[in-house]
Amino acid sequence: MPEFILAKPTTGEYKEKGSSFHAVSEPASSADHVKSILLTLKEQFPDASHICYAYRIKKDKSLDEFSSDAGEPNGSAGISILNVLKRNHIVNGVIFVIRYFGGTKLGVPGLLYAYGTAAEDAIKDTKSRLWLEKKRLLVTYPYKLAGVMKSILQKNQAVVIHQDFGENIAIQLEIDVESTDEFIESVKELSSGSAQIMIED
Repeated sequence: MPEFILAKPTTGEYKEKGSSFHAVSEPASSADHVKSILLTLKEQFPDASHICYAYRIKKDKSLDEFSSDAGEPNGSAGISILNVLKRNHIVNGVIFVIRYFGGTKLGVPGLLYAYGTAAEDAIKDTKSRLWLEKKRLLVTYPYKLAGVMKSILQKNQAVVIHQDFGENIAIQLEIDVESTDEFIESVKELSSGSAQIMIED
């Protein structure tokens, strides 16, 4: 089954018996990334009753799934948000639902519906891209190859994660597994062997 990643952040809304549920979906690269977004939302919505969320993070063959009820009854909020991600085959993404309590308790079935509906609304019109397994590489090359390397990176849609400018340029990058062999051959050929490539685990 193909899996997808969110192309950009989106929002959704649902209201029930005075309570409002504001959903925010965002691409996420790690659990730490999710935590940093959560801290930002807590600062943006300091008077919210609850900020419940769920994420699915995929790296290589491993899949990390997590959901939080954030003070709502156990099994009432986070799991319904997580199920939205699962039904839509979304990975490397998180959905937060910020609730403002309206004075009337909804019960577990009502909460399941409210949180799930808000989450669905956030992604119903989102543009998503096919998720492809990534490989991480470390490439070291002399400064004279900077222009050549930029062209190779763009052609192969490699994403630079970190770069270091020392005696040589060293870049850490991620690239689709399917493009790895072609990328390595291009670097070797165009650098005449002066570039060093290391595949990271």
